[in-house]
Amino acid sequence: MSKIRANMKDSKLEKQDLLQAVIITNDFNTNLHPTQYVYPSILTPVANIPLFDYILQALIYSGVQEIFLHCSSHIPMITDYISTMKNEKIPIGLIFSDGCRSLGDALRDIDAKGCIRGDFILVRGDAFINANLVNLMNKHKLKREKDKGSIMTLALRNVGSAKNSILSDEKCLFVADKITDKILYYSKSVREEKKIKFDIEWFLNHEQTSINNSFIDSHVYMCSSSLLPLFTDNFDYQTIEDFIKGVLMNEEFLNSRIYWQSLNNDEYALPITSWSAYHTLNRDILERQTYPLTPDILCPLNGFTFTSRSVYKHQKATLAKGCILQKDAILGSNTVLGKNTIVDRSVIGSDCTIGDDVVLENSYILDNVVINNNCVIKNSVLYPNSVINSSVKMENSIIMSDVKVPAESTYSSNIVELQQKQLVVKNIVNDAPYLSDKILYSKINVNNDQDYDSSVESTSFYSDSEGNSRNESPIPDDTHMFLSEVIDSLLRGFQDKLNCENLILEINSSRYAYNVGIREVTYNVVKSILLLPLQYLNDSKLTIDDAAYQKVLVKMINYFNPILLNYIKSNDAQEECLKAIEDVSDSSQQLLNFSKHLLHLFYQKDFLSEENILKWYNRKPEDDDEIYNTRLRECLKPFITWLNEAEEGSSSDDD
Repeated sequence: MSKIRANMKDSKLEKQDLLQAVIITNDFNTNLHPTQYVYPSILTPVANIPLFDYILQALIYSGVQEIFLHCSSHIPMITDYISTMKNEKIPIGLIFSDGCRSLGDALRDIDAKGCIRGDFILVRGDAFINANLVNLMNKHKLKREKDKGSIMTLALRNVGSAKNSILSDEKCLFVADKITDKILYYSKSVREEKKIKFDIEWFLNHEQTSINNSFIDSHVYMCSSSLLPLFTDNFDYQTIEDFIKGVLMNEEFLNSRIYWQSLNNDEYALPITSWSAYHTLNRDILERQTYPLTPDILCPLNGFTFTSRSVYKHQKATLAKGCILQKDAILGSNTVLGKNTIVDRSVIGSDCTIGDDVVLENSYILDNVVINNNCVIKNSVLYPNSVINSSVKMENSIIMSDVKVPAESTYSSNIVELQQKQLVVKNIVNDAPYLSDKILYSKINVNNDQDYDSSVESTSFYSDSEGNSRNESPIPDDTHMFLSEVIDSLLRGFQDKLNCENLILEINSSRYAYNVGIREVTYNVVKSILLLPLQYLNDSKLTIDDAAYQKVLVKMINYFNPILLNYIKSNDAQEECLKAIEDVSDSSQQLLNFSKHLLHLFYQKDFLSEENILKWYNRKPEDDDEIYNTRLRECLKPFITWLNEAEEGSSSDDD
């Protein structure tokens, strides 16, 4: 989990300092074509949430006190969004300028407006970051105390050096003084340069020099107040790369220097510079590598339920009988899926209608899209308000907004759009060559990407064993709906102080309605109770932190004591209880931090026996074991040691 919430009280920022952030709402060098014609960069939907919401939360967590948005296109869309969003924690100022055609133009306009009063954080419109930005700013200020010419610190993330990584094209190459972290050379286009000329002075004039090619630029920069006048004085600075090159070439004349800072291992950043980066970011968010910046935690999306296999479903989404959500999928509010529809590694927005027997694979279905029966859509993007008629087959294609695709048509590597109310079909390779090597991630050899999991087979939906169904198959619709109903029943019961016996009747009624096995019932009841504090705190508009979560969870465990005793009776039930704890703690840092106290509480209340706890703890991970939480076992070591010592003491007493 990122530490962006941590150590805020220890910040070295002076009280009189006002930490400001400037967000450029459009990134002028995007390869996410043709999204820039539909959304400003800052409102690009990522896992069903506008990118701005993630950035805003990161800035709030980091203690930023004032934000300025520089808007140069899609201005009505941005102003409407800002005016309707609920934000009482930080003031947001809007700067409008229709004439800006580059980042350099935007920064010159900001300088002319005179709204920046000191050091500031510069965020490009395509940035996603989950890091302690105050810590980065403090390090930048410390560098400036030693070097008055320190004008910018780059925040870079180490993504490794694998040649076949999805992020290879996003990497930069830079040379730096290893002791001071001063940048000596910087280049973004590493792959395009077959030869790089190194200056011998880099090595002669510096005691230690480092050459790095495993980092990506986060597109977030710690800036001194003197940066903006430099852009104003040099109109040839159009991009950040132009600026860095200009400063490095004229360092002595400008008396300015640029430094770099690596993000911590538990921090995350990835700008959306291409379809490859966009896909990677969506996948990482769904798999909770960006926690707490995930759909079920961010305030605008209360109502999402997170389940295993990185599946998110809004409580207002509706699934017909036989629907299957396989892996890395999210369903937005008021979306309806028809019978026997299969969704695999796809994002489906709000207010969408998906028909019967539809297959969606590796695709992005944005808001208000209609897909009729018997369609197969793979590796494609459907922009808002598009309609796909029945029996359409589509792969590696883009459907622009308001397009109605004829029934029984087939598209492969096409862009379909409206021009003067006429349907126009373009071939990506011939008519849009800028997309030919960038369209989505179908062009990427995912088998060489060590982080990518393509092990889910589309034909393996149900297992033969009830007890192992959660590990061997995608979660069917009935289990999703059962989990949602249990969460709703327990939350209502806790808030309204309902009798637990009546709640047990409700749960059993739902069990029979959805034909859920008793082991699945135990697993989902325990999982619901562990997840409830997060939803309760969200609904109550209270701060979600370790102390608040633990306090509410203990209250809920005590309140639901009769329910837990009712379902955790056998050894099998205890096994399911431990699986639920292991599963939820893998995605909830709050539960992970409380895990040793939770098991001790369950042990004291006789929910779990000493024998079953030790048997579960000591088991070995299997090759196909999706739920084996190493971090949880590490946290539980003190409790397990105590348990073993208590067992030895009991044995000696018996002797």
